[in-house]
Amino acid sequence: MNRRTAVAALLALGAACGAPAAWAQDFPSKPIRLVVPFPAGGPSDTTARSIAEGLGKVLGQPVVVENRPGAGAIVGSEAVLGQPADGHTLLMASNVIATGKWLYPQMNFDPMKDFRAVAGVFRSPHQVAVTPGFQAKGIQDLVALAKQQDGKLNYASGGSGTMPHLGAERFKQLTGAPMTHIPYRGSAPANTAVVAGEVPVHFDIEFSVGQLLKSGRLRSLGVTALKRSPQFPDVPTLDEQGIKGFELYSWFGIVVRTGTPDAVIARLNQALNEAMDAPEFKQRLAGLGAEKIGGAPAVFQKMINDDYQLWGEVIRKANIKVD
Repeated sequence: MNRRTAVAALLALGAACGAPAAWAQDFPSKPIRLVVPFPAGGPSDTTARSIAEGLGKVLGQPVVVENRPGAGAIVGSEAVLGQPADGHTLLMASNVIATGKWLYPQMNFDPMKDFRAVAGVFRSPHQVAVTPGFQAKGIQDLVALAKQQDGKLNYASGGSGTMPHLGAERFKQLTGAPMTHIPYRGSAPANTAVVAGEVPVHFDIEFSVGQLLKSGRLRSLGVTALKRSPQFPDVPTLDEQGIKGFELYSWFGIVVRTGTPDAVIARLNQALNEAMDAPEFKQRLAGLGAEKIGGAPAVFQKMINDDYQLWGEVIRKANIKVD
């Protein structure tokens, strides 16, 4: 190797070794896109806009929210995967990132391999909401009634593969309570059906069903967390009622394309945690009946991995298929 070649090799090695630090130092170099794979106006969208505002202030670049709904979050996910892995395009991910490959095996990407966690944003437990005149007064009453009716008791969800659907199926597997799934096109029409008495039960997300419970148009048989909800302190948990260890949360968090430099992920994580500590963001979460996740990327990644194993088992046992 002559001197010129040796110098070129050393310069190339130095550039490679210094690249991650340089990326972090220069990041962000332009506005950031936060892709929300859900329609505008929902809790995930409004929370994304709130976190985008705070994140932009911390990073010194605008964070623009872009709604790309469709196909069970696949459209939005593909939009992010089509961009460079440089941290300038983020995805507001939900439980779908853990359940997607189980539910949509035909998708042309693998959410568990193609995305990396940055930080969890918030999670919300579910409430076992029922028509006010429903004869069950607690969870064990529901189990007994379902067994008595031997599969004729229906439950609603906002669609096949949603967390209310998967949560109810896990409940069935743990308790042996046979119930029949009635899917609707979204949480709102499912709740409308329960209010009208068309379907008696809906394992809905608290931030979605909360106002109906507070107004008395629906009532809850239990909350799917290990501690009672601050919004509904009189509603016992399923764990308290004998369904030991039962938890069901819908969660949202920020992920990026695999291949994004570690230093950029660390910078985004730090900025997100700072933005989530803002009083106005905490106030927004409290209004939704949700709790902040936060913490290191590894905390959120473990949540995703645990859900992948849990819901994969539920989906396989129930033979759930989504077209």
